[in-house]
Amino acid sequence: MIFNMKKVLLFLSLTFALCFISCSDSKEQEIQSSNEHADSLSIKLNAPELKAVNAEILKDPSNAALYNKRAQIYLSLRQLEEAMYDAKRAVGIDSTKAEFYLTMADVLFSQNNTRKSKEMLEQTVKRFPENTEALLKLSELYFLVQDYQQAIDFVNKALKIDETIAKGYYIKGSIYRESGDTGRAISNLETATEQNNSYIDAFYDLGVIYSARRNPIAMDYYNTVLRIDPTHEEAGYAKAKLLQDLGKYDEALSMYEQLVKQHADCEHCYYNLGAINLEVKKDPKKALGYFTKAIEIEPNYADAYFARGYTYVKLNDKESAKADYNMCIKIQPNYTEAIIQLRNL
Repeated sequence: MIFNMKKVLLFLSLTFALCFISCSDSKEQEIQSSNEHADSLSIKLNAPELKAVNAEILKDPSNAALYNKRAQIYLSLRQLEEAMYDAKRAVGIDSTKAEFYLTMADVLFSQNNTRKSKEMLEQTVKRFPENTEALLKLSELYFLVQDYQQAIDFVNKALKIDETIAKGYYIKGSIYRESGDTGRAISNLETATEQNNSYIDAFYDLGVIYSARRNPIAMDYYNTVLRIDPTHEEAGYAKAKLLQDLGKYDEALSMYEQLVKQHADCEHCYYNLGAINLEVKKDPKKALGYFTKAIEIEPNYADAYFARGYTYVKLNDKESAKADYNMCIKIQPNYTEAIIQLRNL
């Protein structure tokens, strides 16, 4: 009986050893396979950063942070299945890091699975109650579904932990702006810029709010954005449009012309160049070229067809005007002004 028991124990130990070796081999094969796939994708997607982190993982295959780093790179490349695989691997190696769970939540959100993303963030907040990033992400999710009170509650929790977080004030400003409380929106957006004097989104949104009031102070905010990022297309366009609305037409023309050199596909820039040349400069021929360019960029631009039709009328080309008005109505059947103008031809 003792002999048999020894045989059993020997058999079990051998079985365990074989299993351990087999599992270890399987794990190594899995890592090797994922690394080969990553290398292949780095070439296919022309992503040297992916190849670089892959080389790091080969040297240190048990480093959870590297898998999380690769997951974030995959996420930026919209390789969501691979991103989730690596994010889960990171958590599997080290479940004590909140940032790994946040990566999983980001991947779920990118997969349009907002419910599971929210659940993941809630679990993260429960496990890491002092993690302000998780609280802010939850706030943003509630903001997206227009649950403004929950959104404010979560952002306030984050700011209670760290009152210097510029993003927290930016989110609050966005919530108040969306819910119609412009005064509080301005206050929080200004606080965001005080906490971070390079916070482009906050400066831009302040410009938009003041532009809606035709308040010239908006120009200061747009100029700040453009000082930080001279290529910021939205701020450049908004500044040009504000100059136009304030009657500073020559400055607006100059700004629009500068914009189309930087952003050749800005159809609204060409449209407004046409509008100023037609209505202010009284140059319908020049305006015609700008409206045509806007249409070339955006073939379904109903306003541009109407404006070009109106310009053709000014040039006594009724047939071309008729064609543009008809096209305008085809794109937007309830375009009342085009219907009226067409009847008057």
